[in-house]
Amino acid sequence: MKKNLSLQNSIIFLLMLFAYLIVTLFLFHRQTVNYGGKYPSDIQSYLQEMQGLYSGFDFPYPILFLTGKLFMPFTTPQHAMAIAVTLLNGLTPFALKYCFDCLLEVRDTKSLKRGILSSLLVFSLLFVSMLFPLTYLGRYHELGEGFLYRYLGTFTPNPYHNATYLASRAFSVPAFFLFVDILTFYEKEDRRFHPKYLGFSISLLLATLAKPSFTLVLVSTAGIIMLWRLCRSRFQGIKAFFRMGIWFIPTFLVLLYQFGSVFRPDSSSGSGIGFGFLKAWSQVTDNIPWSILLGTAFPLTVLLFSLLQKQFPNLLKFAWQFFLAALLMLLFLYEKGTRLAHVNFSWGYMYGLFFTYLSSLAVLAKNTLQHRQPIWQLGVQWTIYALHLICGFDYFRVLLQGGVFH
Repeated sequence: MKKNLSLQNSIIFLLMLFAYLIVTLFLFHRQTVNYGGKYPSDIQSYLQEMQGLYSGFDFPYPILFLTGKLFMPFTTPQHAMAIAVTLLNGLTPFALKYCFDCLLEVRDTKSLKRGILSSLLVFSLLFVSMLFPLTYLGRYHELGEGFLYRYLGTFTPNPYHNATYLASRAFSVPAFFLFVDILTFYEKEDRRFHPKYLGFSISLLLATLAKPSFTLVLVSTAGIIMLWRLCRSRFQGIKAFFRMGIWFIPTFLVLLYQFGSVFRPDSSSGSGIGFGFLKAWSQVTDNIPWSILLGTAFPLTVLLFSLLQKQFPNLLKFAWQFFLAALLMLLFLYEKGTRLAHVNFSWGYMYGLFFTYLSSLAVLAKNTLQHRQPIWQLGVQWTIYALHLICGFDYFRVLLQGGVFH
C-alpha cells in the first residue's frame, strides 16, 4: 500500500511536470524565433553566444550554451536553445519537489494528500509574481497609452524572459537548502569531510557556471554569518570555519575568472562595479519602497505572523538574511558603463524574492497542516499568496501572448 501511494505521488508530479515542460517549451521556442516579431527576451544574445557569434556581451558562464550545443547537430540553433532552456529549467521542479516532500514529511507520513499538496506547491511557486493592480488582469496594454507595466522596477521571483537565471536556479535550490542544513551542524562536526559539504560545493559551483548572480548573494550572506559566529565564539570555532570554507574555493576561483572577464576596464560591455545609493534601481522605478512591498507582500505577511507566534525556523531566517543581502546589493551596487541601464544586480534580488517565497510557502504549509496558527491568520496568508499567484498566471499569460516582459 505504501509503495502504491509513493507511486501515485510520483505519477501526479510527473503529469504536472509534463504539462509544465510543454508550456515552457512553447514559450522558449517562440522567444528564440521572435515569433510574429514579438516575444522579447534575453535569449537572442544567448543564441549568438551559443553559435560562437559576437553578441556584444561577455558570458563567462557556459552551462546553458554547452547544453544547447549538444542539440545543435540535430536541429536548428533556435530549437536547440529552446530545448536546452526547457531541460535546465525543468530540473528545478525536481529539486523543489524533493525539498517540499522533506519539509512536509511526505516520505515519513506516506500521505498521498501531502504528496499532492507538495506537487501543487512546487508548480504554484513557479508561477507566482509581483503584485500589480487587478484591473490589469486579462489585458495587455491600454489603447493609446502604451504598455501596462507589471515587472519593471518591482521584479519577479520567476523571470521567464531570462534563460540563464532559469538554468542556474536548478542548481541554486539544492545549494540553498544544503547550506541551511550545514549551518546547523558545521561547528559541531569534528571531521574534515561530510557528504553534504561536497553536495553543497558541487551545486554552488554549477549554479555559478550557469549564472553567478545567486552565488554573489549566497557567498556574501554565508561569509557574514560564518564570520559573525566565529567572532561570537571568540575564534574557538576557527577549525570549523576553515573546514567549511575550503568547500567555497572552487566557486571563488570561477568567480575570479568571471568578474575578471566581464568587468575589466577594456571590456566592451562594462567597466567595473560602482557604489552609489539607488543609482541603478532608480533607473527603472520612482517609488522603490512601493516596489519592494509589491514584490514581497506574501513573504512579509508570513514573516509578520511568524514573529507574532514566536516561530522563526532556520529556513525562514536564512531566507530573509539572503534577501537582505540581495536587497543591499541592489540598493548600493551597480555596473558601470552600458550595463548601468540593465540593473544586473536585480538578478540577485530576484533570487532573494524566490527563496523568501519558497521558504515562506513551506512554513505556511507546515503551519497549516499542523494547526500552529489561528485560522484567520492562515487565511490572511493564503489569501495574499493567492493574489500573487493570480497576478503570476496573468503575467505568464502576457509572456505566452508575446507581450513585453516589462
